[in-house]
Amino acid sequence: MVEFGKRKPANTTAAYSRPVENPVDLATAAEVVSTGKLPFWSNISSVSFAMMMVAAAGLLWWLVLPYGGDILRDYRLAHTWRPAYDLTATDGKCTRHQFILTTCNAMLKSLAEPNAAPIDVSFMMAFAGGGGEAMVPVRSAANPSQVSIAYAAETQLFNRTLTFVAMVFGLLATFFVGLNALLKGQYKGGAADRALIAGLEELQARMNAAPPPRAAA
Repeated sequence: MVEFGKRKPANTTAAYSRPVENPVDLATAAEVVSTGKLPFWSNISSVSFAMMMVAAAGLLWWLVLPYGGDILRDYRLAHTWRPAYDLTATDGKCTRHQFILTTCNAMLKSLAEPNAAPIDVSFMMAFAGGGGEAMVPVRSAANPSQVSIAYAAETQLFNRTLTFVAMVFGLLATFFVGLNALLKGQYKGGAADRALIAGLEELQARMNAAPPPRAAA
């Protein structure tokens, strides 16, 4: 028996007929259709993102601990470096990468103790070639056990610092890009990728179902 004046409960089944586990990303799909370009992450696997994070974390460890410690030491011992006449620099070379980053290294050998193990001095700098620069060994007057190259410890110390900071931020950004992609499923075969494919299929279905335009009378 039908009773007037009473509201029937709304049928919410139709509104939520699509399974929650199969979302559709229409916004990203529409952007792909308009630009003709897929998101960069759609062709990168989860393994690649994980390897990228591991590599970034390893480089960060090396930068912050061993290399960052050398920069802090050079600031702490600034203005105390003196030429070390008992040392000689050998195998010194600088390699420039893409005209931006230059890596240099040299071996310091003791003249008084030829059999002693050489000391490796390595450093990085940006927008500087380093070619033709003299690799002069220096020793700290405040702490004679600390030795370096004058070009690294004094001439390019500020450049090394800026390069260090830029690389740390770059590696942190790389790490968090990979982490964000894994958490959001933004990788090939991930949840976001499946939602994008479903969105493209939905748009295609809508275009196929749309009535053809009428011819002008």
